[in-house]
Amino acid sequence: MTEPDVSDGGLSQLGDRSALQRAHDWVLLRGNRVTLSALVLAILFSVVYLFVAVGLVQFDQFQPVYYVFGGLISGNLTLVTVVVSINQLLLSRTLRTPGELESQIENTEGFKHRVENAAGRVAPVRPTAFLDLLMENTRREAQRLGGLTIGPGNDDAWEEIDDLVASVTRHVDSVVELIENTDDSPFRALSATLTTNYAEQIYRARAIREQRDLTDETDAALDRLVDRLEDVDVARQYFKTVYLQDELSSLSRMLLYVGVPAEALCILVLLSLTTTPSAIPPLARDVVLPGIAVVGLAPLAVLFSYITRTATVTQRTSAMIPFTTPGQEE
Repeated sequence: MTEPDVSDGGLSQLGDRSALQRAHDWVLLRGNRVTLSALVLAILFSVVYLFVAVGLVQFDQFQPVYYVFGGLISGNLTLVTVVVSINQLLLSRTLRTPGELESQIENTEGFKHRVENAAGRVAPVRPTAFLDLLMENTRREAQRLGGLTIGPGNDDAWEEIDDLVASVTRHVDSVVELIENTDDSPFRALSATLTTNYAEQIYRARAIREQRDLTDETDAALDRLVDRLEDVDVARQYFKTVYLQDELSSLSRMLLYVGVPAEALCILVLLSLTTTPSAIPPLARDVVLPGIAVVGLAPLAVLFSYITRTATVTQRTSAMIPFTTPGQEE
């Protein structure tokens, strides 16, 4: 699987954001995970060799080196348990009885048909194209609501509705812009909606309906807008499920690809230190030993890069409508 890189699409409008904020977003979400892992290792290399260069780390005695490489070997072996646990998690979500699979497919098809009925056409099967259709449905309902006459003496209600319609329309336009000319991965569709607080918009629509004396047509239009916003949130939660399964599968493979060579290299170096004299020449110890020690941390760098994004995505989509959390409002 090709690691998704969303640096060109972005997750929000970044023109007015500082370089530090953009870097923060890149590390947490937008950056390619393999690139981030390599960057973490490069930083570790720089710090370790800096300590060696200023004399804070020396290799006059091998006993501490034994402890370091022994710890790396035992620590990396525990990653086997991590990989097994990840794969068990994925299997638990994919292994179903025929009845459960049939029910899941029927529920998914029911949601898809509801979206199609609102759109008046067949829904696409690609995530970003499907999200584009959801945005089209939402914009249509918002504009239909904004074009209604709500009756005399309701100037305050009209201002609230106009503000809600403008807010929803701006959001829809921003999402459509983000997913234009992008790939069809679930993460693309998910990332475009991470900063949206649908619960707040739905609360505003329902509060207007309950607190204002509106026509039946306006009440119905508000209900339809709420339904369209709920459709987007349902799709977002589904995209999150698909993305997390895909991301965790990639993580388990990367841990094996990186962990096995790192483990073998640490074992070989540790065994080489048992020879008399050492197989590593004294002049090369300041270069070889720190470098291999950092390579032994490569599985941890991979784990860091993947878990930061999955944890961020989970935090920003943790609550489903009608509730929200502070993490979803960042």
